Amino acid sequence: MGRTPGMETRGPWRRHHREPLCTTGRLVAYQDQVTLPDGSAGHYDWVRVPDQVRVAALVGGSLLIVEQYHYLTGTMWQLPGGNVDPEDRDSGAAARRELAEETGYREGRWTPRGALHPLPGLTPARVHLWSAEGLTPGKPAPEPGEADLGVRHVPLAEAVRAACDGRIGCAASAALVLAVGAAHAG
Repeated sequence: MGRTPGMETRGPWRRHHREPLCTTGRLVAYQDQVTLPDGSAGHYDWVRVPDQVRVAALVGGSLLIVEQYHYLTGTMWQLPGGNVDPEDRDSGAAARRELAEETGYREGRWTPRGALHPLPGLTPARVHLWSAEGLTPGKPAPEPGEADLGVRHVPLAEAVRAACDGRIGCAASAALVLAVGAAHAG
């Protein structure tokens, strides 16, 4: 792995060199040699990972919530979602694929709800937010790492409470639940 030369100015920061520290099939970790906003020399470590999607799927007045054990954080409630893969046309295609894989629900009416930067000091990756209604049930096809995934039908009001009290532990999921809850309250 070699250094990437080239000066780049980003707001009050200036990058002088970029060096990849670790590359796997899932991520690249970098260290940039920078001039900090105060003018001193330093380095900035960051990670490139794929963008993600989360889907607020409303079925009969309830949100589909997945419960799954995550290797790093333990069991968590969150909305269905996953990576935006290179073969996806866009985040909407990834959202449709992930919802069908994890819950079996397909088709329906889809609404983009924006995107968030969940860890802006660590990665430029975004989480694209979608909501869907009028879905057709089907058979889920979870990936091997999702064999323990359970799908709950949680009434929207209860899902909003779960986002507020921390039962929904994924920040992007909690933000999307609150946005959908507010849209349906008004």
